[in-house]
Amino acid sequence: MRRFVLVLLLLAGMVTAAAPLQAQASRPNIIFFLVDDLSSDLLKYMDNTRSLANNGTRFTNYFVSNSLCCPSRASMFTGEHPHNTGVLTNVGTDNGGYAAFERHEGRAYAPALNRQNYRTGYMGKYINEYPVGDNFKVPAGWDEWHVAGGAGYNEKNYGITDYVRETGVRRFERDTDTYLTDRLARTAENFIERSRAQAPNRPFFLQVAPFAPHQRVPYQPGEGEPRFPPAPRDRPGGEFSQGDCGGPSCPSIDVARELPSFDEDTEDKPGWVRRAPLGPNVVDELRTDFRNRIRMVQSVDDLVGRVLAKLTPAERNDTFIVFASDNGFHLGQHRLVRGKGTAYDHDVNVPLLVKRPGRTGNGDFVRNEMVQNVDLFATFLDMAGAGPADRDGRSFLPLIQNQNQPNWRNAAFIEHRKPQGTAADPDFDDLAAATPSYQAVRTANDLYVEYANGEKEYYDLKTDPLQHNNKPNNPRAGQLAGPLRELANCRQNCWAASHVRGG
Repeated sequence: MRRFVLVLLLLAGMVTAAAPLQAQASRPNIIFFLVDDLSSDLLKYMDNTRSLANNGTRFTNYFVSNSLCCPSRASMFTGEHPHNTGVLTNVGTDNGGYAAFERHEGRAYAPALNRQNYRTGYMGKYINEYPVGDNFKVPAGWDEWHVAGGAGYNEKNYGITDYVRETGVRRFERDTDTYLTDRLARTAENFIERSRAQAPNRPFFLQVAPFAPHQRVPYQPGEGEPRFPPAPRDRPGGEFSQGDCGGPSCPSIDVARELPSFDEDTEDKPGWVRRAPLGPNVVDELRTDFRNRIRMVQSVDDLVGRVLAKLTPAERNDTFIVFASDNGFHLGQHRLVRGKGTAYDHDVNVPLLVKRPGRTGNGDFVRNEMVQNVDLFATFLDMAGAGPADRDGRSFLPLIQNQNQPNWRNAAFIEHRKPQGTAADPDFDDLAAATPSYQAVRTANDLYVEYANGEKEYYDLKTDPLQHNNKPNNPRAGQLAGPLRELANCRQNCWAASHVRGG
């Protein structure tokens, strides 16, 4: 409530800020919040973030191309599926990380937006293993660059870059005290102020990418910090006696009640999923983890509120605000302890909210089309008036504006290459099941998965939306095998391959 009231006042025009930016005609500002490991089950605890759907557009079927941080982010930056970017894991020694992504930086959306006269700023988490230090590299297209290294997962004692092109500021510093998500909120506010001062006649593109609610890396039980570290004010004993869970009392929230499919019988699942029921000690751990993830996203919600508060009414009238996550997260569903990487909805179907420019607009829109993170590249360029930017994805700007697109895709493609599983990977967890390599196709009514070891999964989502009853011999699974192969092998024809008969 402390956050939501402020946003309501802002949207009503009762709170003002400094002089507005004068974006070029037909060139709106764009703000992109990209959150790390935010599963859809956390969104209901985030008032400011959910408010983006008020006079905005909410996408119910937004799917990532790969439910792992680095491959997913590479797809966003380039508009291509992982098998076309070659970014397959988080680690450079394993066909992933910054080593695999760096060659794509010149063809990502920042240089293209820069060419459209956008002032661009990036802050937070970038790509896994991007080297942060005194000699840091600013990728092409960015006018501001404030990126933290791997210690950012711990939200404190991190190194962070500080680059502002117009003022010549370029330094690397260490911050031992400021909760990182809060620092990013302040940096985003400063970016808006600098854009007013340094480029009053240019629109801006701002990407804010907090590490929260990703777990600490590395995490050792008993080290004094929780696996999911909330801001000090949101912990028990902070501003709220039981910690801040966004309204509900934290002790009243039980992971076993909140997450569908928690500890579900997995006898019909592939061999890597099948396991005994979760023991009471593990359930206690997950209960604590879930409450701390809720507490942790309060700082993300505060960040969103602070950025909204920094915009004047005129700026809000001329700004797209996009909110999404790089992947979801599981915490006991299907007896998977914690992690991501699966083709189940809790890992791949993540929030996508878009606040449209305009003080009143045309109301709240809910779109059910199959949208993917490979569409963000084309969408941002479309918002900027850059014209067609088709790669594997397409612009969903018409859907944001509630325009029907009769030839839109009806199938999402998801792929996963099993990581080598070293402790250098921030998503390594010795309690989590290592998801085998797979390829999957998701339609409105089907989930079909083929694993590299030959196992298969099929779920009829009309009768089984929670993906409980695996029926790999269903005739529909056979019908999807061919389209899946086309998607897995697509190069220049991924859009055509994402139109599946009967989807």
